[in-house]
Amino acid sequence: MSFETTALEKINQSFKAQGKSTPPMHWQYGTLWIETESKEDISKIEEVMKQDVLSPKYSVQFSEMKPTDREPWTEWAMDVVDFRG
Repeated sequence: MSFETTALEKINQSFKAQGKSTPPMHWQYGTLWIETESKEDISKIEEVMKQDVLSPKYSVQFSEMKPTDREPWTEWAMDVVDFRG
């Protein structure tokens, strides 16, 4: 099973266990793109990635893309980063 698939499955399981819907998300070129207005969702995804997916030497970094006229929704980009760096 690929890293991306494992990550999505773990995230989905965590949201389901809380009785919540998983926000729309997809991997593209090593970045996880997440469509959500909720910083709580982002915190949950960060927690899952750090605890259930990544080895301890890695972490995640999020970038928020604010709504625009052409794309009127908030989107987040999550990248895996070297924790030691």
